[in-house]
Amino acid sequence: MALSTSADLPVFPLPRVVFFPGSTLPLHLFEERYREMMEDCVSKGPMAMAVTLLRGDWEDDYEGSPEIHEIAGAGRILDWQRRDDGRFDLLLHGLSRVKLEELPTEGLSYRRAKAVRLDDRVTHPDAIQKLTTPVIATASSVVALVRERYPDFHLGIEASTPPGVLADRIADRLVSEPAVRQQLLEAVDVKVRLARVHDALVDMLAELRSSGHGGALH
Repeated sequence: MALSTSADLPVFPLPRVVFFPGSTLPLHLFEERYREMMEDCVSKGPMAMAVTLLRGDWEDDYEGSPEIHEIAGAGRILDWQRRDDGRFDLLLHGLSRVKLEELPTEGLSYRRAKAVRLDDRVTHPDAIQKLTTPVIATASSVVALVRERYPDFHLGIEASTPPGVLADRIADRLVSEPAVRQQLLEAVDVKVRLARVHDALVDMLAELRSSGHGGALH
């Protein structure tokens, strides 16, 4: 399943989750409104949703409609299970970045939006090529330190991985801070995304070296 140029999708806002294209995200839905959302996905479609990061002081209006970031990740439902008590477990696969334009709820308890697909923008191919090598090198140095604590950790990238995909995969596997992840998600321009990923990796490498161990992954 590929996301069309735009689609009407249910929206699942979360406080610390940024969902990248190409990643997988396990979810447990227990709130009534999100159980309703999943019931509708299963019975009416689409078997997809947008996952977006809550913005600012979301705690004050969590039961209502707190502010959300308009750039989100859209994914299809790979697998799902309804528990006996009505809760759901599901697995999402990230399809693309999207820009959300919220729609009227029309009596629904959950939020919906027109999700406009954001494709990678390649404006400086030479700069992208020059950035890719140091990004891979720095990521490899971070992974070497992480493996001191987690020997089986693998990043799953190769030199042939397309630069935009490479940046997303590194961001998803290594960057834990939600605000930084959101900045990386919002970087539609691949050169900008690679530069931001490299900056994040340099900071992470310095922190890991100063701490003397591989730290903890998110």
